[in-house]
This record gives sequence, C-alpha cells and structure tokens, in this order.
Amino acid sequence: MAGKILIYDSIAANRIILRCKLSAACYDVVQASSRAELLSKLKTDAPDLVICDMDQSPAQAFELCRAVSSVADNAGVPILLAGTDPSPTLRIAAFKAGAWDVLGKPLHDDLLLASLRRCLRLAHSVAASHEHQAQAAALGFAEEDTGFKHLSPKSKIALTGRSLVLSETWQDGLRARLPDCVVTCLEDSEVLVQIRPDLVPDVFVILASAENWPQNLQLLSELRSRASTQHSKIVMVSLQDDTTGGHDDLRQPGKIAMALDLGADDVLHGDFHMAELALRLKTQATQKKITDDLRRALHNGMQLAARDPLTGLFNRRYAVPRVRRMLHLAYQNNKPMAFMALDLDRFKTVNDTHGHPAGDAVLIEISRRLRDALRPRDMLARVGGEEFWIALPDTNAQTATKAAQALRQLVRENPIVLPDRRGLLRMTISIGVSVADPADISCVRDIDQLQESADSALYNAKANGRDKVTFASFAA
Repeated sequence: MAGKILIYDSIAANRIILRCKLSAACYDVVQASSRAELLSKLKTDAPDLVICDMDQSPAQAFELCRAVSSVADNAGVPILLAGTDPSPTLRIAAFKAGAWDVLGKPLHDDLLLASLRRCLRLAHSVAASHEHQAQAAALGFAEEDTGFKHLSPKSKIALTGRSLVLSETWQDGLRARLPDCVVTCLEDSEVLVQIRPDLVPDVFVILASAENWPQNLQLLSELRSRASTQHSKIVMVSLQDDTTGGHDDLRQPGKIAMALDLGADDVLHGDFHMAELALRLKTQATQKKITDDLRRALHNGMQLAARDPLTGLFNRRYAVPRVRRMLHLAYQNNKPMAFMALDLDRFKTVNDTHGHPAGDAVLIEISRRLRDALRPRDMLARVGGEEFWIALPDTNAQTATKAAQALRQLVRENPIVLPDRRGLLRMTISIGVSVADPADISCVRDIDQLQESADSALYNAKANGRDKVTFASFAA
C-alpha cells in the first residue's frame, strides 16, 4: 500500500467517492463520519495523512486541525482540507490553523493524488530524519543540549521568472509581510549559476506563466537536480496571463499536478492574496529550517559515531573500513600505500605522575601536531588509549620513511605545555611502518596483514629502545 489515509466527511456519498479514488491508487483508506470518530481513529489507526471536509463547518475543521497538531503523536501527520471554491481568506485561516493544503471541490483526480504525494514525501522525510536522530541519541551520539539556542539567520527567499520588474513589485509586497526573511530577485540565468552555499535561497518562488510554462518546469527540474539547491523549497505561482483575457490555462489541475510531481513544494493558482503567498512562504521557510536542523543533527551524529570525542580524530570504527577501501584503491590503481601504527612512549607514566588531565592534554596536542603535519588525503585515527593509525595513499617506502621520521622529530623536539602551565613535558613516539606495493608480490594484500605487519614493526621499535621508526621486514 502507498499509505494509510483517514478521510472525514459527514456525508456518506462523499466518503464513498473519495474512498474509491484513493483505493484505486493503492492507498489504505480509513473513514470517519464524525469529529469524535476521527480523533479516535487518529490514535487507533495511525494514518499517514488526513483529508477533512470543511464545507459543513469551516470553523470546526480549523479546530480539528489545531486539535490534531497539538497531539505529539499526530503532530507530523499532514492534514488536507477540502472545500467548495475556498476563498483566499478561508485558505489563509486554514493554513493558520495547521492545514498542510486546501483542495477545491470537486476534487480533480490528478491534483488530489499529486497533493497527497507531495505531503507524504515531506512527512516521510521529516519522520525518517527524526528516527535517525533518535537512533543516534540512543547510541549516545546526539549533541548535548547547551541550554540555549543560537539565533537563526533570516530565511532567504528568491523571486524569479517572467519579468524582473514584476518580481520587484512582488518583492516589495512580500518584504512588508515577511520581516524575518530576506527577499531578493534573481534573473532566470542567475538562478542556475553556482551560488555560494551560504547564499543559496531557502525558498525559490517561480513566477510562472502559460507562455513560459515549459521553461518554468525546466527551471524547477534543474533546481531539484542540483546538489546546491536540491534541499531548497520551491513554490510556483501561476500568474494570470493578460494576453488571454484572464483565461490562464495554468489553472488546469493536470498542469499543477505535473509541477507538484516534478518537485514543487507548493503551487499557488487561481485567485489569492499576497497575504496568502506570504503565509505559505513562511510555512515553507519554517519547514526548511526544521529539515535542515534534522539533517545537520544527523550529520553531527554520524560524525560523533566516527570520531574520538577527546581528540576529534577518526576512531577504529571508521578507520577499519576506510583503510580497507584505501588498500583496495592502491591495488586497483597500481600505486603503493603506506600504513603506520604509532604509539606514545611511556604514556602511562604521564598519567601516573601528572594525572589524567595532563594525559588528555598530551593526547590532544600530539593529535593536533600529527593532523597538521599530514596531507588532507591521509587518514589519521586514534584506535586505542595512546595508539594511532596513519594511512598514506600513493606513498612508497622511501617517502614513508621521510614522513615517519618527520613525525617522530616533530613530537620529540617540541615539549608539551602541561595544564595550568605547570611545566613542560617532553614526549617521544615509536612508529611501525608497513608498505603495500602492488609491484611487490610478497607485500600484504589485505588490511589484517597490513595492520599485523605494522604492529610487529612497532613492537620492534619499542623493544629496541623506543623513539624509533621501524619497517615491517618485507618492506624494509
């Protein structure tokens, strides 16, 4: 099934017709004939979306929207209201009450289904992000609550399409109604150029016309397909075409449905007030902030899952598959790769003598030095208490020798300042190096051999007095 839809209409014939339309599209349909039954089935049937008739009592429909939105378990359930020729004022009241969309009766099949798909896409995306964030929190990877919220930057809204003069007229009207947003105008050619990430609009408003409809759809598709704008909200506004005496064929439901299925987040058509457009844009901007925050939280959670919390370096969980991929690429591209197992000498003495805060300071500082000394493409990970892995692609034995010696000297020649400036501490490191060279048939071929040979070389460096670099025997 495509999803579970709960429909509410006090007239049985209307419910039957709507149920037939939705069932034919493979939706699982649940019906309610009263407000009380609707609220009850919201709890028992867990619908993915609600369609509510508002002809009998718009006020009751609005109250229902507010009631559904106020229940935590149902807050993410889209609510679509349906009414006969709803006026702009009625639509504004519906959106303020929490409706996700307002559909005009009689319900056009294509437009109805396209509206359902649009709302379900957004609801599923938000729900998936919430689920991933919850999983990260359960694993201990969620960000800590700092007790305050950073001030969010103003949402960026860009008007484009048809004519720059018309866009600027709309810009003035929207600026007065959206003081928390930055409203700008962009030429069609400017929209598709590479925009700095911090300047990408949160919401694009395409002022569409019948004359330029194919170009408007192409612009919509381009925005959806580009990495820089794929998460931006896109609202299409069907403008009345003065050359046709007010008969704009963009009001055909099939064309509006096409825009929604191509990725438009909302389409305004027919008669509407500037206040309605402003309200819809504010809703889209708010949804964009929510999804951005969820996406950022998920990214941060994944980063936490792959990072050592003390040093910020990658951890073993991340390092093992990363080194495996690097080794595979080395043999695939017929280029050598070096792998180092690095260990701090006599680190236990630091903790025993100066305390664990001093030990942490040593780990943090040495991690910083190692990270700064390596190339961006090299992999550095902390895989144990004082043990590190370094993987260097496209690196032969001679280059690896120079790199390892440089790292060793970088640590031993620069004392570390202890916490509270309680003195300086001179540290040394031992390094075991293994090189995977596709030209040498005796070299390692998998990550286990690579790690074991580097560990063996590291053990020899420790046994021979520490503060040394030792190579695995086959790569010496």
